[in-house]
Amino acid sequence: MDPILTSALTSFVTSVATNSSKAPMQTLDDLWYLAFGKINHIAEKKRARNQFDLDAYKNSIAQKILTIEEDNLQEPPMSVVGPALEASKYYIEEETLREMFANIIAASMDKSKSKTVHHSFVEITKQLSPEDARNLVLFKDTDNYPIVQFIFYLPNRDGYNIWKSNVFHGNLTNIRTGEENATSITNLSRLGLVSISYDESYINKNKYAIYRESDLFKTLQNQPNSNATFDLKEGIVRISPLGKTFINICL
Repeated sequence: MDPILTSALTSFVTSVATNSSKAPMQTLDDLWYLAFGKINHIAEKKRARNQFDLDAYKNSIAQKILTIEEDNLQEPPMSVVGPALEASKYYIEEETLREMFANIIAASMDKSKSKTVHHSFVEITKQLSPEDARNLVLFKDTDNYPIVQFIFYLPNRDGYNIWKSNVFHGNLTNIRTGEENATSITNLSRLGLVSISYDESYINKNKYAIYRESDLFKTLQNQPNSNATFDLKEGIVRISPLGKTFINICL
């Protein structure tokens, strides 16, 4: 046991034994602080941070509402704003996702946008990570991007196996593991925000240069004594109609 804690405990026992009145409680307070003071301090810092994020969230919603033209301002439908507020309390610390909830709430109060605020947007946002949001932003200006699978051919090229799938460069300039953005882009596809196809590819193969010139592909190509022949299965990832509307409202 910590010697300071032991000393405090001994003092507490002694105080009780001598039937002191205030001393035991003071000693117990000291003992409690030694045991839990750090935890309390951490909790206080956590509460302060939470309050800061909560205030930032409220201010963000207010600022977005202020930009709505007065003629377009309306009472928000509870079927949208209610679930959005309820869900957002679990994402207060995630600024990117917090802003998306704020955008949904503000859009629901804008007559010019409210009809395109789909009720699924709250549930979709709940299932996004900050990385998902960053990748989705890329589709604001460009509808489609190259995506690949890392494959290896069987002996005599009698078919192939997929080694890594849905590898998406996103904001990266190199591919090193084959895991880059794969989980994220797969999740966006699962949510119906993007579609992925390997049945089609770009005629301009330079679009896949970032994958063929990547560290990972070069390493696989230069493996000594390997019976496997590695290559890329080229594909295209596109924003879906739902994804376009989601971006317009939430991002």
